[in-house]
Amino acid sequence: MADKPIIGITKPEGGDNLAYAAIALAVLMAGGRPETLTTGMSWREAPIDALIIGGGSDVFPAHYDQEAIEDAHYDRSRDEMEMYWARTARNTDLPTLAICRGAQVMNVAGGGSLHQELEGVFEDVDYPSTLPGHILYRKTIETTDGSLIRDILGKASVRVNSIHKQAIAKIGKNLVITAQEANGVVQAIEDPSKTFYLGVQFHPEFMTYRGRFRRIFERLVAAAYEARTTSAQPQS
Repeated sequence: MADKPIIGITKPEGGDNLAYAAIALAVLMAGGRPETLTTGMSWREAPIDALIIGGGSDVFPAHYDQEAIEDAHYDRSRDEMEMYWARTARNTDLPTLAICRGAQVMNVAGGGSLHQELEGVFEDVDYPSTLPGHILYRKTIETTDGSLIRDILGKASVRVNSIHKQAIAKIGKNLVITAQEANGVVQAIEDPSKTFYLGVQFHPEFMTYRGRFRRIFERLVAAAYEARTTSAQPQS
């Protein structure tokens, strides 16, 4: 693919390097050019063709009218950057993939809210918290017929990893839930009016050994390439 599309990937100023490296590798394999977006740079002016909002720390609860949890880790500068990009991308139809925390940012940026704890809200949420568990544990999600995530994954039921302790609660305006667990935990959201505006609660970057999860990044890069090509065409 000539002139590889630039895929901006958000991450904290420090840390989360393994997840970022896995996302960047997935973008490279899909034919894109990964570019880091952090709060320590002029992130509003970044010339990108698509956006990936990565995982990480909790979204500051005041963004959805809740109180902060004692001893929780928040990154309010990152919240500002990612809220800006989530809204800008939606308004401009910039192809966007949001992963884990990113999906939660996408929802909150659209006026939605989060469950800060899974226990007491959902049943069967004894998910692993250890590194081996994060690597090996899988749970089943059901995707919605006709949705972008179903089209990409190619199956109604898919087994995914579990590396989260919060979940989407009230869905944001004009977003739709397109994948859930049997217990109701939201695993994918979309804006069907956009070319590619998808949030997933699981981490596809850690499952790229499976073709269906590589396709998530391939479709994002393809959408970015198509958007760039269309915008470069002369207007009649």
